[in-house]
Amino acid sequence: MFFPSEGDRIVVTRTGRDGRTTSYIGTATEVTPYGPSTMGNFWVGGWRLTGRDMATGETKDSYFACTEVLERYDRAIHQTVRLATADEK
Repeated sequence: MFFPSEGDRIVVTRTGRDGRTTSYIGTATEVTPYGPSTMGNFWVGGWRLTGRDMATGETKDSYFACTEVLERYDRAIHQTVRLATADEK
């Protein structure tokens, strides 16, 4: 699975519990690597994405759990993450 680095331009495609699929494009910041938490018996990992919804153009500034965390704790949400291509703005 792809895990972004600080400053990567990424595309996150997520299908929620309601079955809707949404794609966001933006920059990954505040990246927390996937691994065991230092504050409890659970796993953490994710990043902040600052960008936009690719379908509506709506601004998006939100924190995302990494795919591994979702697979561990919330299998109802499906997510893929990849680097954005040069053509994707």
